[in-house]
Amino acid sequence: MQRISPLFFLFIAFILLFGLNSMTSLNRTEVAHFGASAYFWQTGKTDLFNVNPPLGRMISGFPIWLCSPKYDWKSYSPRPQDRSEWSVGAAFIAANTQEDVRLFYFLGRCVCIPFILLGAWFGSRLASELYGKTAGLIFATFWTFSPLFLGWGATLCPDMIAASLGMIAVYFFRRWLIVPNWKNVIVAGICIGLLPFAKITWVIAFGLFPLLWILSKNRPPIKQCLVVMLLALYTLNMGYGFDGSFRLLKNYQFIRDSLRDEGTNRFTNSVLGFIPVPFPSEFIHGIDTQKRDFEKGLESYLFGKYQDHGWWYYYFVVLGLKEPLGTLILVFITIILTIFKRNYRSSWNDEILVLVPFFVLLFVICSQTGISIHPRYLLPALPFFYLFVSRIGKAFEVKERLLQIITIICLGWMIVSSMYVYPHSMSYFNEMIPVKKRPEYLLGSNIDWGQSAYFLKNWLEKHPEATPIRIEYPCPENIERIDIKTNKKPPAESEPGWFALGVNDIYANSELYGYFKKCEPVTVIGYSIYVYHLTENDVKRIQKEQEP
Repeated sequence: MQRISPLFFLFIAFILLFGLNSMTSLNRTEVAHFGASAYFWQTGKTDLFNVNPPLGRMISGFPIWLCSPKYDWKSYSPRPQDRSEWSVGAAFIAANTQEDVRLFYFLGRCVCIPFILLGAWFGSRLASELYGKTAGLIFATFWTFSPLFLGWGATLCPDMIAASLGMIAVYFFRRWLIVPNWKNVIVAGICIGLLPFAKITWVIAFGLFPLLWILSKNRPPIKQCLVVMLLALYTLNMGYGFDGSFRLLKNYQFIRDSLRDEGTNRFTNSVLGFIPVPFPSEFIHGIDTQKRDFEKGLESYLFGKYQDHGWWYYYFVVLGLKEPLGTLILVFITIILTIFKRNYRSSWNDEILVLVPFFVLLFVICSQTGISIHPRYLLPALPFFYLFVSRIGKAFEVKERLLQIITIICLGWMIVSSMYVYPHSMSYFNEMIPVKKRPEYLLGSNIDWGQSAYFLKNWLEKHPEATPIRIEYPCPENIERIDIKTNKKPPAESEPGWFALGVNDIYANSELYGYFKKCEPVTVIGYSIYVYHLTENDVKRIQKEQEP
């Protein structure tokens, strides 16, 4: 295994992501990123979709801007609480032809690939320096074939860029801890500053990295640590063009109830109101808007139950069901080895660089219980998870034959499991849950987020007998625009005919199409679109079962 270069895995990752970029349709979250990216490059403003910092839009929007698209900003609103990025994204799609739209988001996705691969490269180097060369290859394997990384890396969403930058920042922060010269101070500070510029969750970097410095046994001088964090702060502010930086706290118009008193800023008449906030104003507004959404709550689903908020343990369930079993077995073995075998541990300084970011990120993610829908929120924490497990590569350094065999088998299992589902990586579940039972555990973007529209189109072209067909599928591009001919939506009451529905619509809380759960689908497209052919007998059976 040591003869393989990490570059081999980077090449495979590029091929897999490129393929997904071309095959999957625009998903529901991408609509807002799509419109906001075009808006940024056309206006230079960062206020649209401010719950996501602009780095991802700067990257993905550049090739879109070069293509000179048509714009429509009529639905834009300057009020953060209106969340007009969704209507702006829909209007941007409608203003351009379907062929152009597909080209735009394909190019926007593809320019993100190099930034994703940088995380794989530096993460692999970090694993190699911590636990040996084989550990670096194991990390690269996880990064390349992770279904979560593949599914969300092939989107316009910034989560994978944020995950990648996390690895880069920790790598150069460690270099500064080892060699505390001013060159490493500058590089570490810039890399840390890019983290919150990619994703608001990474605002914790301004507390996390000083904590890592405090916990380190060989701390560089405090003045260097201060410069690192000041450079990080400068980098973030520079990314926003210092727009609203150091605005007094009393001058903000917050929309979150906890920061308002009778409709006004609760700090207006407080001493605290005179504190200058050292962040760009849109960054603060983005945090305010995001926290408001989490506090307000959103309908969430777990284990067949809907409620108006999430669960603190939701992401542990996601890890247990959406990480390959081969990976989970290696996690269990690695925990045992770390506890009972000294040669599978690294130094104190190195261990805190792996474990503290993972647990801090996991705590922050799990504490936001207002919404439990998207597995992508886990992505910034996952590289540290894979970094921890990569230490099992030491079995190849110390020649432990049994562990070597188990590791190779589990990695092979993980690869086969992931590739068996590819290109439907966003819908991946491990083998513990049969396909038919998956909607009973998780829904939302764990299975379907509108990414399978082109697979539905391909199936319909190969099955002309399935016409006319009624379709209920949340494709952001509108299925008629991608040349899918449909005879309206499925009826609220069962009728004979052909039907295609997204899994989220079948299991929706409204139960509008719940009667389809009583039927056996003809096929399941991409693990997320269920195709039915109901006969007269099926309709009679359903109606009889529905009788009181």
